[in-house]
Amino acid sequence: MKKIIVPLYEEAKAEVVDGDWTGYFENIQNKLNKSGSGQRSGTIVLTDSYPLNRTFNVGAHVQLEGEYRAKHHIGSSCGFYATEDFEGDWVLKWNKPNSRAFYSNFGAGVRQLHVQSKDGLNGVYFRGAQQSAAVDNLVVRGFGENSIGVMLGGDTYAVRDVFSDATVGGDASFSREGSTAYELGEKRVLSIRLENITSHNCQYGVVWGDAHQVTIENYESELTEYPLTCTYNPRGININNICPRHTKNLLHLQKARWWHNCLIKMDGQMSDNKGGLITLPTGETFQAPSTFDLVIEADKNGVNITNMREMREFYRKSQKEL
Repeated sequence: MKKIIVPLYEEAKAEVVDGDWTGYFENIQNKLNKSGSGQRSGTIVLTDSYPLNRTFNVGAHVQLEGEYRAKHHIGSSCGFYATEDFEGDWVLKWNKPNSRAFYSNFGAGVRQLHVQSKDGLNGVYFRGAQQSAAVDNLVVRGFGENSIGVMLGGDTYAVRDVFSDATVGGDASFSREGSTAYELGEKRVLSIRLENITSHNCQYGVVWGDAHQVTIENYESELTEYPLTCTYNPRGININNICPRHTKNLLHLQKARWWHNCLIKMDGQMSDNKGGLITLPTGETFQAPSTFDLVIEADKNGVNITNMREMREFYRKSQKEL
């Protein structure tokens, strides 16, 4: 089968054996067609919210789709929520096509889904490849301290309208220690576009290690201590219209491994109308203005930051002097 529609919770519950809701969804997934790699391929449509008691390992080419748009609360959305006795490291985790492949999850997808985790449990680990893969309207909440809301691996696909929050509605609003809203990995990621995303109540917003030609556009972080963190290699990172709120930090550049390929273009506004700190690999800091347009590059002597607004002002003055 190419597409399976899951009935409402009360109807589906009659088919669940010994409370194993994950087993129920594994049986549904096994009815989908197989791809050439031997993995399942197709779409599972959810019409309600359902519990999971252990990690649901999603087929490499499977799309999970809610019947209607995901909202900020699980009760009004289609999706999954972790039970108190949950077993596993992730609520949802997409399989690799094979042991050697990290960039071949053609057809994988998430659409209109809400995933509610619990404290200390990672949310969604998605892998995608090319234009047949996508993440569109995903809400992940409740993963708490020392956990990741959304992990994104693969290449050349878009991630749109995603909300990653370490807490659930009703919890106190503050940054949870060790929590990460979005992490790009676990291997090198290529040409992923993140658009209209939010990080909430996390210590880290978007974290990347080895990333090539990644675009982040219309990104809001709120009560997120470090909105942007690079741990290894920023190679062609384009960050447009970022809006950090309630933090003094903008970017923590821990490492620029290949200085001749280091390039970050970044513009936006610190929404508290104060400048934002950029921390360099040496520990030195640069104070970006509250509204900024910056280019970050490196040479053998270290990291260089160019303020493009100052460059344009210098050009305008030079033109007047002609």
